[in-house]
Amino acid sequence: MDRLNEIKKPLEREFSEYTEFIKRVLHSDDPFVSGIMDYIISSHGKGIRPLLVFLCAGIHSKAGIGKRSYLAAMLVEMIHNASLIHDDVVDGSDTRHGKPTVHSKWNSRVSVLSGDYILARSYVIGMRSAQYDIVSYITAGIAELVEGELIQSELNEKRVVTRQSYLDIIFKKTATLIGVSSGSGAMSAGANPTEVGLARQIGLNLGMAFQIKDDILDYAPSEQTGKSSCADLREGKVTLPLIAILERCGKTECQTIMDKVKAAGSNPELIEEISAFVHKEGGIEAAKAVMNLYLDAARSVIRTYPESTYRHSLELLCDYIGDREK
Repeated sequence: MDRLNEIKKPLEREFSEYTEFIKRVLHSDDPFVSGIMDYIISSHGKGIRPLLVFLCAGIHSKAGIGKRSYLAAMLVEMIHNASLIHDDVVDGSDTRHGKPTVHSKWNSRVSVLSGDYILARSYVIGMRSAQYDIVSYITAGIAELVEGELIQSELNEKRVVTRQSYLDIIFKKTATLIGVSSGSGAMSAGANPTEVGLARQIGLNLGMAFQIKDDILDYAPSEQTGKSSCADLREGKVTLPLIAILERCGKTECQTIMDKVKAAGSNPELIEEISAFVHKEGGIEAAKAVMNLYLDAARSVIRTYPESTYRHSLELLCDYIGDREK
């Protein structure tokens, strides 16, 4: 996380104030609810979405990062957090960021209701602020996110996943909200629609790269990532490292591999076999090449901005996303 801290360095004050803002947003007078919210806040991840909000706000602002940017950062991160809490229930995940998930620590009912509470509280604050352009812009990302998850569920069930369907899914379920983050950051600082669109492109490309990197890391040892290795395979999810190999296989071989994926959830030996096959046949390298195309696309937009500490942090963020090991 040292590199990420370096990227966030120009925003130390903003992140400190943002943390206190989040605590106020999620505050409850009820000790039980308050305890759950405190636990969720303490279990935060990398903070890529609020980071993009602040960096893009900083680039476009002439008077410093203001309250609209804090609102945008809160909304995108709370949507993300609520979706993760709900996902952990659906996937039966016991840990996230090295800590027990909400549903593991309490139960599924508490977990689902906690995600609902986060969304409700966030939008109460958003509507009370009367910053309707920001709220409307960010809200549009929720439907895309959920639609991506639904489409992925259907395709995984049918075991029909092509490169294009994979890219469409990760665009909706990951890249859209990250694109909304960078776009809303620019919007919060008074950027015009063209500038907002360019900022959004940075986030969309970084979001695609981020998810592909996540899918690559799923094939890494658990000792490296702190997560269960090949968790996607256990859930029957086919991602780019395997798709890149399937594209080179004949119909019969593809069917054999997909049959193994279907049975892998209850057979650890099959999971190890498929993982070894992906590494041996160059699936990781093929996925990295696609990831780097998206990172280069993000860099090409970032380079159009004047030199500043915020631009420098955006450039470092591209490197971080491509090089991270967990």
